[in-house]
Amino acid sequence: MNLFSYFQSVNRYLNSYQLIRESGYSKSQLYQWLKDGVHERKVRDSKPVCESVVQGAIEVIRKYPHFGAVKGQLYMVYHQLGYIPQHLYKNIKKMVKRLVFQEVSKRKLLPERTSYNHEHPEKPGEIWAEDFTQIRVCGKKFYVALVIDVALPHYLGGAGSICPDDEMVKAPITQALKSTGDKGPKRFLISDNGPQYVSTHHGDFLEKLEIIQKRIPACKPEYNGSIECGIKEFKNVFYNVWANIDESDVKDLEEDELLVCVQLVIDETIWRMNEEIPRKSLLGVTSADVLNGMADEKREINRVYWEKEQKTKEVITPWDNNDWEFVKEHLFKNTVSNFELMIKFCFFLRQPLRKLANLELNVLGN
Repeated sequence: MNLFSYFQSVNRYLNSYQLIRESGYSKSQLYQWLKDGVHERKVRDSKPVCESVVQGAIEVIRKYPHFGAVKGQLYMVYHQLGYIPQHLYKNIKKMVKRLVFQEVSKRKLLPERTSYNHEHPEKPGEIWAEDFTQIRVCGKKFYVALVIDVALPHYLGGAGSICPDDEMVKAPITQALKSTGDKGPKRFLISDNGPQYVSTHHGDFLEKLEIIQKRIPACKPEYNGSIECGIKEFKNVFYNVWANIDESDVKDLEEDELLVCVQLVIDETIWRMNEEIPRKSLLGVTSADVLNGMADEKREINRVYWEKEQKTKEVITPWDNNDWEFVKEHLFKNTVSNFELMIKFCFFLRQPLRKLANLELNVLGN
């Protein structure tokens, strides 16, 4: 088939130049079609995937539904759950998303609708960054202050508080110093212009520790992009960890008692971010691997495992791509509470963190 000639025949009132411009194709592409014609692409057979690998992917999606295909694939390789192509991970995630939506609808959990200048470190330990954010659990608002090592990033400390006071932003720095052997950043600590960070109390505290503080320009959060992105990722993992808590154990707690639970979840979240979740920016290893000097060794282990899985031809129990029952069986093989289901459901919506905050306030907090 000569596509260019066909275009000319059905568009008699356009010359060659107008035809190229209106078609949207490049001139070289159309001339290539004019010369050689259009050839059908050879259909390639899809490589079968073992059911155990799909089961592992379902577990990862259920555990961290905010993972994209790249993060999910890295996580599975890092924890040796099997190699899965990214497009297949996306397809399984779509299936999980649809099943979660169906389950939420089936249980009628949704309320009725109503009308209404960058500084870049060369290596770890040079630059720290601090900031805080809000979280909502059980209808109550808490604040979480974080300190990270910008180079990796590596979460050095995190503290929850009922009020965004000076003590809240002091606590994660104290935690960070304990984890680094009382060694502060070699260059400086970068902060925004929040009242807690520009206060004399905080300045005196950092000066006593011999930590140089630098503040970003007002209304320029991109100058502290590492902590801004780190906070968003922290909140994603935090809510997935919080989903494992039994709602009945915490919903009637007083604010002070609930803060203790929040702090425990903060600590576990930081551990998972540092020790469990590999990062694309670190070539598929965790920040803890880098700090412990195991990055090259772990990357080599991942590479060998990756190549081994890609070369695997024989599949013992191939998975049928349309087998929804298999996905549903393993997705809900353990009892999923309404609390956990709704949190997972929010991660398949746009602006999930905002949805989670509103969900906690309007639905689960009642």
